[in-house]
Amino acid sequence: MPPKPAPTADFSAILMVRQLAGELDTRQWFHADHDDSDVSPIDQFIDNAVSLNKMWVGKGDDAFLERELGMLLILGYVSAVEGFFRALIRRIVMVDPYSQLHCETFTLTYAAARHQRQDLLPEALLEEVVFSGQKQILANLQKFLSWNLNGNKPFEDLLTRYNAVCELRHCCVHRFGKLGTKNAVELGLESHKKYLEKPILLTRSNMESIVDLLFVLVKSLNNEAFRFVLNRAATSRLKGAQAVGLGWTWNKARDRKLYSAYYAIFASQRDATPSPSMEEMYERYRATFKSVGQGKGGGRRRKRGA
Repeated sequence: MPPKPAPTADFSAILMVRQLAGELDTRQWFHADHDDSDVSPIDQFIDNAVSLNKMWVGKGDDAFLERELGMLLILGYVSAVEGFFRALIRRIVMVDPYSQLHCETFTLTYAAARHQRQDLLPEALLEEVVFSGQKQILANLQKFLSWNLNGNKPFEDLLTRYNAVCELRHCCVHRFGKLGTKNAVELGLESHKKYLEKPILLTRSNMESIVDLLFVLVKSLNNEAFRFVLNRAATSRLKGAQAVGLGWTWNKARDRKLYSAYYAIFASQRDATPSPSMEEMYERYRATFKSVGQGKGGGRRRKRGA
């Protein structure tokens, strides 16, 4: 017969739990020397996404990915998209006077004001902000950049598709990959109800479609943000200014410092087709807006530079 338990045995000890092996020192979990301040937001996204691609691109065309790998990849890719938006907004606010004025009344925590580097202070504005869905992206672009993308159907279509990926991400974060009712409602309950409480199982082809969508979304928004910011820098009047624009002279040598600061935010050196040179993009900008630029002479057209 099995031995009888001692009268003082813990009735709740249904599992054996060992003592912790040691203390957790979170200071050891970060790369203190990392510096990506000279890498544009789009190139940061490309670097992050390519590092994730390497984890699965060798799979066969119709092969199922290990379920845990699929979940981790979804988390990683959505995180890369969110990282892109954070870096983009931060860099624009640091350079663009229009965005700076728009954010003037926003508040920072005392800890951020005291300890954050000056060039990272705009990041502190984003502490409670997420970009894991269409509504959040549209709302935050409006909030921090005064950029209204509502009604822009091509981008709304891309963001609607991005929402589907974000619902998969929610499943991975909160349910270890299983489809919940709320997620099913967002994806379409009638077409997804038979998958409730079923786990995500992705093929290589599924993952290719997801990655293709995210690259198209991020690169398209990068271009559209560049268009919006530079259009405003040439045609809108800053509060208190007498002329529109930022004092562009349409002389390449004089405008180089200002234009290069904007160019560096959006240009890619990592893309399969790198961005055109700063000189070429400046020429396009000058050709488009020289008739509305007021320059530093209050409207007097300066001699075209080389």
